[in-house]
Amino acid sequence: MTIVEPAAFRTNRSGPSMRESAVRIADYADTAGARRAATRATYGRQPGDSDRAAAAIAAVVDAPGPPLRLLLGEGAVQIVDARLDVLRDGFAVWGQVGLDADFPPGT
Repeated sequence: MTIVEPAAFRTNRSGPSMRESAVRIADYADTAGARRAATRATYGRQPGDSDRAAAAIAAVVDAPGPPLRLLLGEGAVQIVDARLDVLRDGFAVWGQVGLDADFPPGT
């Protein structure tokens, strides 16, 4: 099994095929509303090439040792790198506390 994690790609998902509800809920204007506006604003300018993404997925399908996660596009790599930095920082601060939960050596 491989989890495909794509960044933004030039498909019509955020363009002609996107259907939006006519109902707008004010409480979601800063979250879902902002995301909807950003999606519309970047349509046709996303950095990802869907043909290249399809080729990458096909290569993984035929690979003898496919990855658990396949990051597609620079945006996906940047998001995961940032998350790994947060995890590393937490481990650096709290790692010893976690290790101290084991029995002492030799017991």
